[in-house]
Amino acid sequence: MRDLLQTYAHTFSNQLEKMTLVVNEQRSVNHPIVFVFLGDLVLDALKSILTINEEKWHNSSGVLYFHAYQTKTITHPNVLSFQLPDQGFDRKTVRKDLYESFCRDEDKLIELNKTYRLFSSKIAEYGKVYSSLQKVNLCVVTVIDDPANILIQEFTLLLKSILQESFRLVEVDLYGLIKEKQDGDNFALSTSLGISFFKELDGYQCDEYTFLQNLQLTEDHLRLPVSHPPSPLFDMVYLLSDKNEDGLISSEAQQQNYEIISNLNLLKNRKMITDYHEKMDSYNHAVFRKGIRGNSRDPVYASAGFSKVNRPSKAIAFFAASHFYNELMEALKAPISQPREKVLNLFALSEASFQKYYNKCLPLIDKLEDMNGLIGVTNSYQTVKRMSVREAEDYLFEGGAERFFYSNFKEPVSERLKQFNLKLMIQRSLDENVIQHEFYGLYCAYFWTADSTGSEISIIHEIHKMLIDTKNEQVEKQARLEQYYQQLVDSCDFKKSYLPFSDRKNLYNFLHYFFESVYGIKYEIIKLDVKQTILKQYLEVLEENHLKLQTKINHINEVGSFLKQAAAESLYEADDYLDKNIPEYYAEMITRIIAKIKEKRGAHFFSDDRFFGNLVGLLENGATALLDRVLHVCSREVLTQEEFHRNFEDELLERANVMTHYENRDVLSKSELFTQLYNRLDDQSSIQIEVFNYTQEHRYEEKYFFGDFYSKFMEFVLEKEHETRQCKVGCAHEKKASGIEKLTLMGGFHLRDLMYYRNGEKYYKAYCNEGFQFHSKAEAPV
Repeated sequence: MRDLLQTYAHTFSNQLEKMTLVVNEQRSVNHPIVFVFLGDLVLDALKSILTINEEKWHNSSGVLYFHAYQTKTITHPNVLSFQLPDQGFDRKTVRKDLYESFCRDEDKLIELNKTYRLFSSKIAEYGKVYSSLQKVNLCVVTVIDDPANILIQEFTLLLKSILQESFRLVEVDLYGLIKEKQDGDNFALSTSLGISFFKELDGYQCDEYTFLQNLQLTEDHLRLPVSHPPSPLFDMVYLLSDKNEDGLISSEAQQQNYEIISNLNLLKNRKMITDYHEKMDSYNHAVFRKGIRGNSRDPVYASAGFSKVNRPSKAIAFFAASHFYNELMEALKAPISQPREKVLNLFALSEASFQKYYNKCLPLIDKLEDMNGLIGVTNSYQTVKRMSVREAEDYLFEGGAERFFYSNFKEPVSERLKQFNLKLMIQRSLDENVIQHEFYGLYCAYFWTADSTGSEISIIHEIHKMLIDTKNEQVEKQARLEQYYQQLVDSCDFKKSYLPFSDRKNLYNFLHYFFESVYGIKYEIIKLDVKQTILKQYLEVLEENHLKLQTKINHINEVGSFLKQAAAESLYEADDYLDKNIPEYYAEMITRIIAKIKEKRGAHFFSDDRFFGNLVGLLENGATALLDRVLHVCSREVLTQEEFHRNFEDELLERANVMTHYENRDVLSKSELFTQLYNRLDDQSSIQIEVFNYTQEHRYEEKYFFGDFYSKFMEFVLEKEHETRQCKVGCAHEKKASGIEKLTLMGGFHLRDLMYYRNGEKYYKAYCNEGFQFHSKAEAPV
């Protein structure tokens, strides 16, 4: 269920982005970009950067990725992979052995050539998604302590030489990822591996660096040279650590670095807008390179920082789903409070309903008159008048009356009850009148069939009361019947004549009284038996249904609890301003949206097939199926409403003040809110590398904001930045509804300026003294 919820929130976040980006070409890259990921340790970066690009770049379908790995890679249409030698190298010589193993294996080199040429062909195939094919940007990403980066010049220059056959210009940038958090036993060795790469990197970035090797290899094993004239191997090298310039390590740092890589490539390669403004100052790669180089003769490096203030779309989506679900629950529970007689009618348990059952089951009481045919002609009243009624019946009919009653009343009633299939009738009544009814539904069925529901009516309780009343009535009628039987015939309440020759008439009068009173009560007792049978069948069917409904209600409660908990958890790391008042603001909004839908589609719209239709059938597949449907309906019917697509800053300001009454002076002004958001952007955009400040001779910075240039917030931000004007500041205009991002670029430092380098060199030297070999002969630093 958590995966469903994450996908739902992710989709909503993308909808917010795409809402205004559909016609916004600024999220497209102008030239083809090729990402080269080198080593096993960079797998997480590959997955994350690919995902970020797919979400944010309109033409991400044309971006290709290459992964040189030893043990594990991913499968994706835009990813080509190449397996490096993995022969369990000695940890003391792992970099050197990997390099030499690759160089010895001519088949591996042929395979790499084929892969690269396939790569080049794919770029041409995907070329239609780009506006220009004059240039290719090659973006190399590695973790600096990964042994595989000892092959970085061979892999980079071979690919560059093959791409140069098809494209006029190939620019190559390197992104070195540094992990300074020590969470294992091998931090000293991994640091030494990183320092060894840095020492080689300084050689690659010298102005005098050259390269010449026969790396191009045909299938016929013909070798062709790959050369590089005196110049740095990479146009730019960005070093990104999990420790920022303030020396702080963050758990989100690596993900932040992946976003930096994506945004830097977008900034460098994006389409330029025609409506230019001086404060919209665009990035110029040549200017930035010149700026960080200054007058330094040694290689210089760059880093970056990234921050964003986004509408908390995940928390919003979670609370929207939770509040929407609450509205559904309220709608399901609303009809529970109904008058007793109405509920009894729905379950076909009213007196009128029972009368229908009697009409179907019982012969007409008029049939008792047929018992008159049992009266014999030879009997006299004088014979029986001193007898009890029971004695008189035995004397007069010798069991015939009882047999007649059994054959014409008891037996037919029993047969008809069997034929009726009472359980099926009760089930149909429950389904049609309650469960499937658009007004009542599942919750009513559950609560009404519970044994006790507090203040609400319980059909089970009502049936038990009816059974008790029926039993009491049966006892009462049996007592009255016994009372009739014990009376003397002459004491019975019928019309008697004392005239001569009235014996026959008195006998007939007594027998009419006898059939009407005694067998009339027996008829009523049969009717009570029928009622009792029906009620017991009701109990059985409803209790079975309640148990089944209990499972479904448990699913309903499970989904409700899950959504409530997920929404609450989304605020655990809440920002004081970005996440302020989300529960209150969106509860009120969902209520308004539901009222609007109700007005359009009717009071019982939840039971429409477009919404939840047959909820019982849906719940047959468990809580996950219900959650899936809730999220689907919420995405389609709620999150698409205009209330969710408001301007970022307007929504944030209104939500910040949603709990504030007019007489309250603590209203957050737009200026105050913007100041807080600006400070948050500034505080969290620290450069992702720690430099020893006293040795950094030249620090050059540029700042770029990604957002709607014409928004009030961006206007405020740029004014704030231009007040100080300490560095170049620009805005990459995007009509973003979801927030604003800030990218800070900094360069001009040397590797020896890094705290990582200064602290790690002692480990490198110590391992070298212990016989560890970190370099091949070709890469050994001077």
